[in-house]
Amino acid sequence: MPENQSMEDFLDEWWDDFLEREGRPPEEWLATPEEVVDDEPAIEATSTAPKTLADLTPPLDDPEVVRRGENAYQGALIAWSGYEDDFSKSGMEYSVDPLILASIAGYESGGQPDAIGPTNDAGLMQFTERTWGTIMPDHDLSARLDPVVSIGAAAKLFDRDRKSLGSEDLAVLAYNVGPNKVKSILHGDADFAGKSQYYWPVIMLTHQRLTQALHDGRLGE
Repeated sequence: MPENQSMEDFLDEWWDDFLEREGRPPEEWLATPEEVVDDEPAIEATSTAPKTLADLTPPLDDPEVVRRGENAYQGALIAWSGYEDDFSKSGMEYSVDPLILASIAGYESGGQPDAIGPTNDAGLMQFTERTWGTIMPDHDLSARLDPVVSIGAAAKLFDRDRKSLGSEDLAVLAYNVGPNKVKSILHGDADFAGKSQYYWPVIMLTHQRLTQALHDGRLGE
């Protein structure tokens, strides 16, 4: 990434890339299938079509996704308001959308840098001891509670899983269940454990809302 690229240009590029990937304008993101007009001819599905996360997880308008997404969004706003520069810096370093990182923080910790999870996950980005030791071997476990270090570690982990799995969407799910479990789920060798089927759609919904807020000039107000 060019050193002279401004943060505004960087985020604008992410917005354009996101719209291209989403394939629909913002006002249709949460529309039901009947509300979206598709001029393209329907492609008949075949039994050999590969499964995607959209096939395997609840839709974004699922009531439980919406409920969890509201909590994640409020947490992401807290995280962004406190650490916008750090999300942006780590995002630029690893070419990760900083709003994805903020969305993960919102869902994982509610935007709280001192959060401790039920399985001893810790910090803004909720690292387990094992994952922390792998990603940040030069930092002791207490550094998980340093939000700046935690954000950098999350970007590093996301970048590693994205390269391994070949997809940002799969890297999002891997943040919750790990890359090996993602592969097993896609291959039909394993099911989602607990409530992990909600993880990817909740992060996507939160990211969409943050992206729209940024586009509208409301993020950071």
